[in-house]
Amino acid sequence: MKKVNVSVKYMARFAGKWIAIDTIKHRIIAVGNTLKEIGPLVTRTMKDKTPDEKIPAAFKVPRKDEGPYVLIL
Repeated sequence: MKKVNVSVKYMARFAGKWIAIDTIKHRIIAVGNTLKEIGPLVTRTMKDKTPDEKIPAAFKVPRKDEGPYVLIL
């Protein structure tokens, strides 16, 4: 995992990678090759009462030749 502080406008730089997005500030805060790498930033325990909007979101950036990804849990 690599921590970064990049605007979501530049998301295309990370094609094929998993990113963690701060949904309040609209910034990419981390980049990894797998969801497991950025997992500690985008998950929490059931006892953690942090509001959902404060937890970063995970997203895999599609390459130019791919459509959007759909993650089903």
